[in-house]
Amino acid sequence: MTPSAYRLDGPLLAALARGGGGAESVRMLRESEYSRRLLLLRALLDRAGEHGGETWHDVNRLFGVLTDAWRAAPEVTRRILGHPSVGPRLVTTWRTLDAGGPAAVGALPLASVAAAAATATGLDVSVPLTAAQPGVVLPGLGAVRLPDTAPGTALLLRAGRTGAVIETGTGPRAHLPPVPALATERSGWWPLRGATPGPRASFLVDDVDQVVATDAQRPYRLGEDELRVWRSTAAGAVRLLRARHPDYAAELDEALRALTPLPRAEGSPGRSGSTPEMFGGVTLSRPLHARDLAETLVHEMQHSKLAAVMHLVDLLAEPGTAQPCARYYAPWRDDPRPLYGLLHGTYAFLSVARFWSREAAFVSDPAERHRAQVRCARWRAAASETNEAMLADRSALTGTGRRFVATMAEALAELRAVPLPQSAVREARQQADHHRTRWTARNGPGGTGS
Repeated sequence: MTPSAYRLDGPLLAALARGGGGAESVRMLRESEYSRRLLLLRALLDRAGEHGGETWHDVNRLFGVLTDAWRAAPEVTRRILGHPSVGPRLVTTWRTLDAGGPAAVGALPLASVAAAAATATGLDVSVPLTAAQPGVVLPGLGAVRLPDTAPGTALLLRAGRTGAVIETGTGPRAHLPPVPALATERSGWWPLRGATPGPRASFLVDDVDQVVATDAQRPYRLGEDELRVWRSTAAGAVRLLRARHPDYAAELDEALRALTPLPRAEGSPGRSGSTPEMFGGVTLSRPLHARDLAETLVHEMQHSKLAAVMHLVDLLAEPGTAQPCARYYAPWRDDPRPLYGLLHGTYAFLSVARFWSREAAFVSDPAERHRAQVRCARWRAAASETNEAMLADRSALTGTGRRFVATMAEALAELRAVPLPQSAVREARQQADHHRTRWTARNGPGGTGS
C-alpha cells in the first residue's frame, strides 16, 4: 500500500478545464484519489503515534489488519479502500484523533474499513466495532442488521474463511456468509447491489451506508420493486450516454462507483450531491426519467473531477489574500456562494449546458427539443456569468486558477456560439431574470458581499 506521485501538466489541465479530459485523465484522477487515501492512512498512523499508549496500539492494529488484507488479496482490499464512503471515514478518523483521540477504537470510522477488508479477504482476525444504524456497515460490502442492538453498543467482528461473526459481551449476534456468498442477501445481511441489471454492473447502489449523507438526507434500503425502477432508469441513462455522449460515458465508466438513494418527497424537486472525499460516489433522489439521471451523473462527475484536480493543484488563493468573506451570486442557488462553490458550480454547469446542446440535436419531439434548447441556453449563460465574475476578482485565484478559469471561458464562448432558436433563448432569459429577482429579494442587491 504505497502512494504514488501525480502531477497535472499544462495540456492535461487545459483539457480538464474545458470540462473534458476523457477516460485516461479521469483514470489518473481516480488513481491520485486512491493514493490520497493511502496518505491519509499514513497520516492517521502518525497522528496516533503522537498520542502514544493505547491509542497508538489500537490504531496500529487496525492498520495492520489492512496491511494483512492487502497482502492476502490486494485487488479486493483496493476495492474496499476505493469505495466512496471510505474517504469520509478516513477524514473523520483523523479529526477524531486530532481532537484528542478515541475513547474506544471500535468507535473510530477506520475500524469499519478494517472490518470490511478483513471480511472481504477472509482474514482470520478480530476487529472491535461500535453499533450504528442499521447495525454494522462494512463499507464497500453491505450492512449487518442488528435491530435489537442499541447504537453505541461495543461489538466484535471475528472474521475468517468460513464467514464472520458479530459478537457482543453476551455472545454472537449475527453471522456473515463466507466471501463467495457476500453478494447474496440473507437474513440479517444486506449486501450492496448492482445499479444496473446483471452480475457485472459497473456501479453499485449503496443504500445501507449512513456516512454518505447528512442527518436530513438519510439513505434507505430499497425494496425489490423500487430497486427495479432504479435499475431500469440507470440502464436507460447509461444507454443514452453511450449512444449520444460517449466521452462522458467513458469518464463515468472509469470513475462512478456508487449511487446512494435519498427519499424524494412528493412534489419536491430531485436532489443530488457529491463531496470532495467521496470520489466516484453520488447521493441522489431517483430522477423521474433516464435523461434526467444522465444529466445528474454528468453534473456530479464534474464535481468529482474538479475536487480531484484541486487536491493536486491550488486554483484558489490562500484565505486572507482575497476579499474576506466574499460571496457571489450563483444562478443555480438561492443563497450567496463562496468562491469555491462558485467555481464548482460553473465547472459543472459548463458540462450540463454542453449535455443539453447535444441532446437538442438528437431528440425528434419538438417539445422535448425545445426543452433541451432552453436548458442549454439557461446554463451556458449562467456559467458564463459566474465565470466572468471569477475572472473579475483575479486576486482570489492563483496563477494556475486564472488560467483554468480562462480556459473555461474559452469553452463557454464556443458553446455560446452554437445557434439556438430565439424562443428558447428568450425563455431561458426569463427564467434567469426570475431567479435573480427572487435571489435579490432574499439576499439583497449585489453580486458579492460578506
